[in-house]
Amino acid sequence: MSAAIPVPRDCWYAPAASSEVGRELVPVRAAGLPVVLYRTESGAVVALEDRCAHRAYPLSAGELIGDTVRCGLCGFVYGPDGQCISVPTQPHVPYGARVASYPVQEADGLVWVWLGEPGRAGLHRIPDLPWLDDDGWSTVSGEEDVLASFLLLHENFADVTQVPFVAPDIAPSVLGSTPPPLEVVVSETSVSLHRDFPPAPLPEWQAEIVGCPPDAPYRTEQSGFFPSPAVWVDHWDAQAADGTWIRLRFTHLVTPIDESSSRLLWAVSRDFALGNRAVDQYLGGIFTDYYERVIDAMEIAQEVLEIDGPGPEVNVNADAVGLKVREIVDALLTAEGA
Repeated sequence: MSAAIPVPRDCWYAPAASSEVGRELVPVRAAGLPVVLYRTESGAVVALEDRCAHRAYPLSAGELIGDTVRCGLCGFVYGPDGQCISVPTQPHVPYGARVASYPVQEADGLVWVWLGEPGRAGLHRIPDLPWLDDDGWSTVSGEEDVLASFLLLHENFADVTQVPFVAPDIAPSVLGSTPPPLEVVVSETSVSLHRDFPPAPLPEWQAEIVGCPPDAPYRTEQSGFFPSPAVWVDHWDAQAADGTWIRLRFTHLVTPIDESSSRLLWAVSRDFALGNRAVDQYLGGIFTDYYERVIDAMEIAQEVLEIDGPGPEVNVNADAVGLKVREIVDALLTAEGA
């Protein structure tokens, strides 16, 4: 029995970092669609359907010539708007010879692509993630293809109480006891959470970077945000007894590849130990390992769902936000007619 989740397309997804897209053809798959990305000679990013209109052949296997793409199989040439502008075997371009061209925006070091109804792109805002491209923050990041649905990933990110079981060695000590109640705010298309933890020591890895005693108490505030199916963000802000703040941002950019696999770009940003390469390497190792554990767990869960199908579930208070995420995704799919 399949447990595939339909994928919303009326959404800005970030399938690639800006640094990954240049004067080469970059194939990606997003929301079940083949897409090829490249930059024009002026630096603008183009996103086209990665399939020639003539035959089933990826444009990404062709050649970038100026601002146009030439199919490597039949020689059809396409402009940045997806319109075929020449074919090698006749002087006139066949009527209707074009591929889809998708709206694109760049912000915060990311390439955002709209894969839904083009006329609705302007009605949706790109999530604001300034810490990813701001001099006041340092970021370590990674990306992985995950054999699990975008919804499984979001439900995991929405419940930090799972962290002590997936990665007990890096979990904040405040998660070692019953967490404070959640404050949850829901709109038609987004959900956010907030809670304040009582003073407790920082996790060992963070205390080491900050240079504070391992038993120094910090008051921690956690906020989580699901602005769209493309993003989950966690804010972890800790305040020392002297009023000093240290802030972390965990950014999860989730692009569904299809109904049961996803592309995850993760980033951990901090406003302390800025520009310290040793700290970057240290945190990069810690969180690469952490996300590998999360990915392993989600792929196991997806495999169970694929084999046995969805079954009855027992929910607890910590599931409140994840369940709201499900409701929002259901509503988005209904609005799209999925």
